[in-house]
Amino acid sequence: MEEGTPHYAHPTGIALGLTAGIVYTICALFVTVWPAQALGFFKDWFHGIDIGRIFAPPQLTIWAFLRGLVEIVLVFYLVGLVYGWLYNKCVAHCKRMGWI
Repeated sequence: MEEGTPHYAHPTGIALGLTAGIVYTICALFVTVWPAQALGFFKDWFHGIDIGRIFAPPQLTIWAFLRGLVEIVLVFYLVGLVYGWLYNKCVAHCKRMGWI
């Protein structure tokens, strides 16, 4: 990004929301097709917590998948909006202070 070019929060929100939706879709497919391998993969993310004790074979319906997909896309869109807004505020502050 060129210096002085504003960071647009809306495209950041869309990009982050779509990225989360893609990751969510791949994850749902992974857990549905290979549940044991998915459990092995994700347990490494929960340092010291045995998620195998709470793991249940997936019973993912198309409606549950779509609801989760819409929810994650919307939440991460909002996260992207907040990030873009905060980024612009931080750049403006740093410019006022003469740091950039």
